Amino acid sequence: MVSMEKKSAILMSVGSFLVVTGAVMAVFWPSLFMLVLKKIMVLAPGSTSYNIWKEIPIPMYLEFFMFNISNVDDILAGKNVKMQVEQFGPYVFREYHKKVNITFNDNATVTFYNERTWFYEPEMSNGTLDDVITSINPIIATVAYVLRNQHPLLKVPVDVFMRMFHDNMFLTAPVRNWLFDGIEDPVLDVANHFPDLPINIPYDRFGWFYERNGSKEFDGIFLMNTGAKDFSSLGNVEKWKYSDRSNFRDECGVVQGSTGELWAPELGQQELTVFAPDICTYMNLARTDNPVEVLGVQGVEYAANNSLFDNGYRYPSKIMAILQISGEKKISKMYGVPLILFFVVGDLILMVLEGISNGGNLTYFLTDKTFLIFIKTVLSCFLSFLPSDMNFRLSLEMYTGMPLSVAAQLQINLLVRHVDAITINNQLPDRDTLVPMFWFRQELFMTEQYASLARLALGVRSGVPIGLYTITVAVGILLLVIGIFILLKKLLKPSDTLLDSPHEVVQ
Repeated sequence: MVSMEKKSAILMSVGSFLVVTGAVMAVFWPSLFMLVLKKIMVLAPGSTSYNIWKEIPIPMYLEFFMFNISNVDDILAGKNVKMQVEQFGPYVFREYHKKVNITFNDNATVTFYNERTWFYEPEMSNGTLDDVITSINPIIATVAYVLRNQHPLLKVPVDVFMRMFHDNMFLTAPVRNWLFDGIEDPVLDVANHFPDLPINIPYDRFGWFYERNGSKEFDGIFLMNTGAKDFSSLGNVEKWKYSDRSNFRDECGVVQGSTGELWAPELGQQELTVFAPDICTYMNLARTDNPVEVLGVQGVEYAANNSLFDNGYRYPSKIMAILQISGEKKISKMYGVPLILFFVVGDLILMVLEGISNGGNLTYFLTDKTFLIFIKTVLSCFLSFLPSDMNFRLSLEMYTGMPLSVAAQLQINLLVRHVDAITINNQLPDRDTLVPMFWFRQELFMTEQYASLARLALGVRSGVPIGLYTITVAVGILLLVIGIFILLKKLLKPSDTLLDSPHEVVQ
């Protein structure tokens, strides 16, 4: 039989062990939690994150708002009028992302293509894809820009040639053709038969998203960090199109940042970097003070600030080309035609366009002639964030790195300037006009299914240490008390036995 001394010693030893263990576990549980989280999130075949990353199950929607020029007849009649536009839409598409041609490499990276597919959602849209939109013909504006510095002996025949197929510089087509199906144009057909022309035309039709729907190659090939060696680098792009640089110069040409789908726990850092293949560079998103809560999960919001389209004035590292005057923005030739990026703020921006108003958000374009004369490029996808609440925003749950919401709004405008001897291109009232073509909004919000997973993970992170500490320490203290009680009882028992013994001999 175990003596009372041994029982007391065992109980007090176990109790002390539990108290110490509970305290230690409470202190080191966050590190243990991070080890478990790494195993779940590091990208590898069969990992929890892999299936979500490979084919994102969270619903994503892309909304298009088209601008229709409503006073074409007045413009063609030579009246001194402002261009009037009206907004159509939204035309809503469900967007799917799927990674294809996936290859895991030995250096903790993965190579893949990102295949994006869009399906029209008529119930969520205002209008149909058969709605007719009239706007500037980008093909005419492109040809005029490319030939702007050529001799009139070349430009005049080109002008005559384009007038054989077009009465003016405006183009009318259904929404479906403007976006995905593409618009046939005889000028393209003829140009494609002469590969030595100074105009690089990679497509047989014109459409803003032509040949993108279901294409795996359009976004390019990515080399991304899996986080296996450096968990903090999870989801970061190492190379894009087989290079660690894009066509931009200096720092703007560096390929860096997350793809936006996988994030290691950031734990409150002040800035995030996202690589955007559509603009061939990265975006810095600064932490905001806006509180975020999605389906009961709290997070931190990051948003683009004026560094995104800065010209190098406030952020010297953002200079993308050597420019002649202050105020010009980023210029590149990423898509075969020049690309101008502006952030829509500043004294040079004036509202000179009638008809655009979207819930208090106004669209602007530049009219300062001195400014425009020195702009190196005319035709482009002119990307500008809409003012005020229209911005790129990303919200993350900081302890798991789980995206709670993503919202991005961009507007595409076409800068049209008069070119001597190409008269079909010179029909707008002003010699330099930035014409709004369309804007789009992309949104993603966490579903209840993934919100419940996030709440469970956060509950484990915060609840387990509390439970460990409370239960183990409480049990440990209880065992200590019992052990001490037994020990005290044993210490007091001999004297009581001596007094009560019937065999006691009194001297």
